[in-house]
Amino acid sequence: MKIPRQFAIWATAALLSLGALGIVVQRQHRDVQRRIVVQVATRPVSGGAVFRSKGCTNCHGPSGAGTSSGPSLRDSRSLSNLPRLVTTIWNHAPRMWEAMAAKQLPYPTLSYEETSQLITYLYISGYADNNGDVQRGEKLFHERNCAECHGRERSSAGGAPSLLVMSDANDPLSWTQALWNHAPAMQLKMRSSGKDWPKFQASDMRDLFAYVQHMRNAPHDPPDVSGDPDRGWNLFQQKGCIRCHEVWLKSGTGPSFGPGRQLPPTFSEFGAAMLNHFPNMENAIESQKAQLPRFENHDVADIAVFLYSLHYLEPTGSPQVGKSVFTWRGCNQCHGTEGDGSSSGPALRGRGHPYTAVRLASALWSHGGRMYQSTQKHDQAWPTLQDSDIGHLLTFLNTSPER
Repeated sequence: MKIPRQFAIWATAALLSLGALGIVVQRQHRDVQRRIVVQVATRPVSGGAVFRSKGCTNCHGPSGAGTSSGPSLRDSRSLSNLPRLVTTIWNHAPRMWEAMAAKQLPYPTLSYEETSQLITYLYISGYADNNGDVQRGEKLFHERNCAECHGRERSSAGGAPSLLVMSDANDPLSWTQALWNHAPAMQLKMRSSGKDWPKFQASDMRDLFAYVQHMRNAPHDPPDVSGDPDRGWNLFQQKGCIRCHEVWLKSGTGPSFGPGRQLPPTFSEFGAAMLNHFPNMENAIESQKAQLPRFENHDVADIAVFLYSLHYLEPTGSPQVGKSVFTWRGCNQCHGTEGDGSSSGPALRGRGHPYTAVRLASALWSHGGRMYQSTQKHDQAWPTLQDSDIGHLLTFLNTSPER
């Protein structure tokens, strides 16, 4: 039977369309995959070294606690995810450059690797605590009846750790670890006395820690941020946390720590939630006939940094919206409407490397100084970015410019 000519034409056109669609999908998939595989590891210790070597301490203090010249990086909501980090760096850049020029400080150069390490340090610093309220901590210490068992002498009555021993911890997470290890004995003591397990509110742990630190005349500046997420993941499994707490999907008996779950805004509040959870966890472990985990060295800090690193995710968005954002923020004036370059600026798309939030921050940092001088010369306002811009911009820049 002879196939009608019109049907053959339509069938050929359909096959060609499907082939073209397959090429487009494959290219877009390649662009997305290329972007995903360059995720940055969260290693705050390495980032802290970059923070100090590049002179960030001149304005933000040796541990990011802030000075009269620069804001504190600790307990900062502006650092709590990658889009906010990038927009904060970009929007804050003019004031930073002006301050550096006034102090005659050299403009630091940052490689992609150094930017990666620095941003992970800033991200983790956003959850670190500033100094607490010593007076409120002392009040809490007595109101919660802690003083009944924990005196100031090295040897306390009833075998309870003294206030001086408790203050040997040098940060809220290590102090949480000391309290957790002491919790079984404290639970027995409180039950025999007919007392309920204490509930810690938002800033209680930070203020209590500030008080016990004050009692031993510890340094006023908070310690530097530390923690090893790789070791934290191993501990999360070894200590049995994974039996109840999922890190990706909500399928465990306890709260999930995955990206869909909001974690406490500071490490001290993470410690408070952990201790508030102790009675329920103790009952759950007893029902499983397992042993309550005991922590050593920097175990709790490593686990906490691992859990917070789960939320260190690359943003996504729409290439169409990203193209509009590219125009709205004025990027097209130098880099072309399609991001393919012009006489005023280089091409940003189609350069053979994927854009991530870190690469974008690195490019903005290296390019921003010249751009700032240009805006000053032409009396133009500094373009500001919003958190929601970053995912769309990255998707646009990572989409192939070819039609």
